Amino acid sequence: MKDKISVALVNAINKNRRYAMNKDLNGGFGTADECGSSLSSKIISLIKWRSVKVPILSMAFLQALFKEKGYKVKYFESSLLSLTEEFDVILIYGSIVDYINENKIARILKKKFPQSKIGFFGSLPSRFPELFNGGDFVILGEAESFFMNDFENVNQLNGSVKVSFMTDLDALPNPDFDGFPIKEYGYFPCLPKKPFITLQASKGCPYSCRFYCAYGEYQGSKVRQRSPIKVVDDIVHVQKKHGIKSIQFRDPVFGLTKSFIPDFCNELKKRKIKIDWGMETRLDLLNEDNIKMMFNVGLRNINVGVETKVHEIAKKNKRLLINEPHQEKIIRYCNKIGVKIAAFYILGYEGDTVDTIKETLNYSRKINSFVSRFSISTPFPGTGFYTQLNDQNRILTKNFELFTLNNLVYQHPNLSSKQAKELLEEAFRKYYFRPIYFLRLLKWKIREFWL
Repeated sequence: MKDKISVALVNAINKNRRYAMNKDLNGGFGTADECGSSLSSKIISLIKWRSVKVPILSMAFLQALFKEKGYKVKYFESSLLSLTEEFDVILIYGSIVDYINENKIARILKKKFPQSKIGFFGSLPSRFPELFNGGDFVILGEAESFFMNDFENVNQLNGSVKVSFMTDLDALPNPDFDGFPIKEYGYFPCLPKKPFITLQASKGCPYSCRFYCAYGEYQGSKVRQRSPIKVVDDIVHVQKKHGIKSIQFRDPVFGLTKSFIPDFCNELKKRKIKIDWGMETRLDLLNEDNIKMMFNVGLRNINVGVETKVHEIAKKNKRLLINEPHQEKIIRYCNKIGVKIAAFYILGYEGDTVDTIKETLNYSRKINSFVSRFSISTPFPGTGFYTQLNDQNRILTKNFELFTLNNLVYQHPNLSSKQAKELLEEAFRKYYFRPIYFLRLLKWKIREFWL
């Protein structure tokens, strides 16, 4: 066995999908933004396809780890035709939205390179390894930790490969995006400046929505924080190497560690870093002071979960809603100073009716955030919600590629699949196809031009 192995990292792009597919979103399960069949829904799907594309961040960290160990490593995404040489190990990212195609690619590569060890990693392979039978092995846990702590030789790479530890984020080197199609990535309209990539400052989420959410289930309830100095090192690294102008942080809840936000802002200020950046967090963690502090060092986008207007529905689904006056105050303040709010809503919760969903949709237009993302409640494999519904024989399909956040895949007492889809299409149409919304976009464009 040679000491230094060769590794190919493969993001198996599905050329037959004509809508945005981002496998690193939704806790690493992936999203597929096919919003519906109406003309307005098709327009929105097309806009997302052309404007929102993010890298699989774990692959950038893996590439950095392998280089640090002295391995030969190459990343493949846009085309597998360039994969013409044999590698000791071929790692394919597995997702819920494209696992059939990913298995197909694995079988093609196994036929082409029979001596290579071909395996899968990611959130879904860790929970449902039996879905990924196109290769030789499946990593159960975080691949970064496996190759930092457990890996000794390729003979380990057979069947289900268990990972001993969660990843120590501070032990990771700067992510390496060599070979990634940087020019193709974007997060428009929330972060319009390009080149764009994603980074990660923390993993883990302690909130009760873990029962439903892929983030908490896969990453755990304990927050693992990368130090502010290392996060800023990451930013400096990608700026120098790729000229990056904007970054979206992929943390489930950015800034949960109490001292992180002020320390991070101070580090950016001390080093005079100029970068536009965005995050996902809870509005009850924000106030005018810390927003202003972050805005002064580049914060331009915040993703937040509003989810439902109806408190009884939230309580039934173990969701802790934000106090509405505080929520609306923070959104108004962000609009005023120039931070875009992307609000996320979930339709079809347990207990939801057509009336409660319409109450939520009316509220979305009332608070009028810069972007609103609507999705249908989805029981992701591995979560408590999925287990509960499966035990009740309420899962309507085991074709997990339909678990895209755009389909009702479980038996709902008050909604049919058709009703849920119609409500989703109505949500997008009534939100985005308003004269007041087009006027607002124009105002933001003018503001960004003068900044």
